[in-house]
Amino acid sequence: MLALLPGTPTAHAMAAAKPKAPALHADQVAAAAQCNMAFGAHKWSDKLRATEVMNGYVNLGQYGHFTLAANPDWQPVSTLDSSGKGHMHSLHYLLPLLRRGVNIGDPVMINRFYYLLKDWVHDNPPGGRSSKYAWGPPIYEGFRSLVLVCAAAGPHGQAPWLLKALKRHGEMEADYRRYEGVNNASLHQSMGLYAIAVTLGRPQWRQIAIDRMRSLAVKLIHDDGSDEEGALSYAVNDYTWFGQAAERLRRAGDAVPAELNRSTAMPAFIAQATRPDGKLEALGDTTPAPLRATMWAGTPAEFVATSGVAGVAPTSTFAAYAGGYVFGRSGWGTGQRPLADETYYSVRAGIADHVPHAHDDQGALTLYSHGSELLYDTGQWRYTYGATRSFVVSRAAHNVVVVNGVRRSNPRPELTTTQAPGLDITTITDRGYDGVTLTRSIAYDRVDDVVVVWDRVSSATPVTASQQWGLGRDRGVSVEGDAVHSDGPGANVSMLFTSGGAPLDLKVGQQTPLRGWNSQSYGELTPAPSVRATQRGSQLSWLTVLAPRAADVPSTAFTATASVSAGGASVALTTPAGAATVNLDPTTGSRLAAGAAAPIVPAAVATASIIPAGTSSTVRGRGLVPGAAVSMQSLPVGTTTWLPVASGTASAAGTVSLPLATTPAVVMAADYRLVTSSSAPTAPVRVTAALPPQPPVAVTAVSSGPGQVTVAWQPPVDTGGVPLGNYRVSIDGRSVTVPATALTAVVTGVRAGDRVVDVRADNGVGSSAAAALPVAVSAYPVVVAPVKVRKHGVATITATGLVPRQPVTILVQVPGGAAIIRTGLATAAGTMTVKVKLGTKSVFVVATSAGVASPPVVILLR
Repeated sequence: MLALLPGTPTAHAMAAAKPKAPALHADQVAAAAQCNMAFGAHKWSDKLRATEVMNGYVNLGQYGHFTLAANPDWQPVSTLDSSGKGHMHSLHYLLPLLRRGVNIGDPVMINRFYYLLKDWVHDNPPGGRSSKYAWGPPIYEGFRSLVLVCAAAGPHGQAPWLLKALKRHGEMEADYRRYEGVNNASLHQSMGLYAIAVTLGRPQWRQIAIDRMRSLAVKLIHDDGSDEEGALSYAVNDYTWFGQAAERLRRAGDAVPAELNRSTAMPAFIAQATRPDGKLEALGDTTPAPLRATMWAGTPAEFVATSGVAGVAPTSTFAAYAGGYVFGRSGWGTGQRPLADETYYSVRAGIADHVPHAHDDQGALTLYSHGSELLYDTGQWRYTYGATRSFVVSRAAHNVVVVNGVRRSNPRPELTTTQAPGLDITTITDRGYDGVTLTRSIAYDRVDDVVVVWDRVSSATPVTASQQWGLGRDRGVSVEGDAVHSDGPGANVSMLFTSGGAPLDLKVGQQTPLRGWNSQSYGELTPAPSVRATQRGSQLSWLTVLAPRAADVPSTAFTATASVSAGGASVALTTPAGAATVNLDPTTGSRLAAGAAAPIVPAAVATASIIPAGTSSTVRGRGLVPGAAVSMQSLPVGTTTWLPVASGTASAAGTVSLPLATTPAVVMAADYRLVTSSSAPTAPVRVTAALPPQPPVAVTAVSSGPGQVTVAWQPPVDTGGVPLGNYRVSIDGRSVTVPATALTAVVTGVRAGDRVVDVRADNGVGSSAAAALPVAVSAYPVVVAPVKVRKHGVATITATGLVPRQPVTILVQVPGGAAIIRTGLATAAGTMTVKVKLGTKSVFVVATSAGVASPPVVILLR
């Protein structure tokens, strides 16, 4: 250690001159103001909860419970779900100890509170073994920061360990690298930082927190009051939490930024989002729970929160929101129908990518009417991550079109809404499936009180897609042709699949894959009916009528029949209100009274235009008069007389499915049409019953290069009655498929030796027998060896392209000198490997098979 020079300050003086960091001190008045709100405020349950914690029991409500040891280790336990494991580290459940202890003057409770808090601080430093939860998602440290602030307002608020913990939390939360800025969790983190800032007197942290609150308000709340969380319960939470954020600023003397006032528009949005039974619809991570009337007093949501007892009824019955929501209803209980009996529906058109509480529910529709939920969203279930949680948030759990086996992302869909006399029309265009466009048009017919859903799928390649609907767990479901009816106490729904219905299938509580489940409260999931209408193709369409039925209205009160084209759809309805026709084009529509619209034109559609001879298929009719007798007639190609081949009765959806059968082993093409007594015959559709083609002819094959065979042929004499689709050329376990326009193919990677090539033709019904031809594939030896080997080293040499199981010679030659020769038989794969000890001079290697020598390979000795 260097001695101090004469005339320099003493060590003591130098230490005294060094600036000191300001002493940590808590403003306990400011801390108390920040504490006495939200979960920091006194609760009626404080006595019970404090007693439970003193007895070592912590109840985290829907997230589970756990035992709190005398000296906790703060490790995850199985009695908590994923959120509960994190909220163990929020520590908000300890506050009843502090409040109750101070209120009754119980030092044991107070000391237990501070002990547990100090123990957590000691056991959970950043980067510690519990950091996944303790310092992971920002919501937990945000809550915990407010607990620390409450502790600072309490009897031991100036304890050095507590002040250091406050400082550490402030530093961690202020660090921009740890700020996500995604959803409400970051708001809690920001509120925690703000409360610490005013407690410790840190203006820089204070401003960081305010700026973050402002940006979060813009991100999470639209000008129209709708949320960007994708879940209505979190819209309610955001209304509460942003209100708390504003109040924190006011208590500390800061002006409330204008952005936070966006939350004042949220009650009007919540009013529209609430069902006639006073419950939020179960969209995203939402459980359908009633609104608390006291929370909404004096706001536009008061009317729905009190079931119309207080407040003013909203005026709009059709509303679209920037957050990706559409809500419609028949009324607000101010007309002939009581509020609880009004029809209500919701449509989602939001974004799900990287939005924690949103589901993949673009285009999803729910329906409520006559006092009952009729078409359900699956709901929230719980925050336990795995296969079940993945299902609950997936497209397969919602009332949407599901496309099988195509990669899915969740971009924001396009949303348009419009109104026509008697109609509310919503259109969603979703491009979340790779290469597939889904378009859903939803028209609510206010006069007839039915919903018409027109779905379209456009894909570059054929896909299998299903229109799916989820019903109540207490409902019976019957399938009658293309009509599905629910049955049970109260209101029910009839679904008329006027186009694109077959085949319909029903599942309840299916396990693999998961399908047919419903959650009505946090943590429970119960089997419920799921109905699907499935089709395959590249241009698909469904036109489905959803008809709510009051308790005393039979399913026979509703019928429908429709015509559909690429550019529009029309559906003629018969309901208890009368008869009408709803017309839809891609984004608009109209409703016309009976007699004012053009009649629906029946159509016949073949399930498949080409089928194997000897098999059966179906012809489906749509646009028929429901209940009408229908006959199918056949006109074989080359004949002149239509013959009846099948008959049936049109369903309540104006459809029929009639079988056709073909004679075994006979190529037959015929036209089919449908005939009823009330309309002209439909335009005919042609179905060809085809056979597999005969084999190609004039096949030739030559060895045209190393491991390469060129094959040529001519088309078969008989293609089976339909055009060919492709040819498949196979040799030595390798295959090449070429289109029907090609008459040659090159197959590579073929082993040397005597091979057999076969060529088959395919016409979509089946493949021909093989046209086989032998071909000798010349050996094409290739040597694989190391480039350099140490002197007197061993080289591993492999020869490929040999004639399998035939003699091989491998020559290792010193130029102008000695040679090493290895002989043997090639393997079945046409290879041979030897190990050769080399001397001091470089060599070249040549392999010979069937008289064909490989190019020489040089190995350098070093």
